[in-house]
Amino acid sequence: MIVLDVNVLVAAYLTGHQFHAPARRFLRAALAAGDFAIPDAVWSGFARVVTNPALVQPPASWPEVREFAGAVSRRPGYRADVRGATAPIGSFLALCQATGARRNLVSDACLAAVAIDHNASVATWDADFDAFPVPVVHPPLSDSLD
Repeated sequence: MIVLDVNVLVAAYLTGHQFHAPARRFLRAALAAGDFAIPDAVWSGFARVVTNPALVQPPASWPEVREFAGAVSRRPGYRADVRGATAPIGSFLALCQATGARRNLVSDACLAAVAIDHNASVATWDADFDAFPVPVVHPPLSDSLD
């Protein structure tokens, strides 16, 4: 299974994003292949970014956010049962302590904990995930095979 990070989801949504096309292709391919999840924390981060007028002009409206989330979550490959980590909170906190997670890395540790709990990989462009004991998939940024 693959769990998606906020950066790939945001790029797939925002048509003006520099990585929109490759993110959209990756999201479509992952949903078609099946066994794909977007935990609640990622949906929250996505909504926080795309509705923020300091980051996105024009910001997304709530109906637009709901339409996109609904379109993604209705796809057959989407794992709606993976909403977060299933292990006790102590496992997440131990992961944070073991990796020295602070500030933004704590959110990454949360997503890594979900992936660990579900024996999944994380799809992201964030190099910070190298700090965690979880497989990482970096969606291709172009169609080249380089």
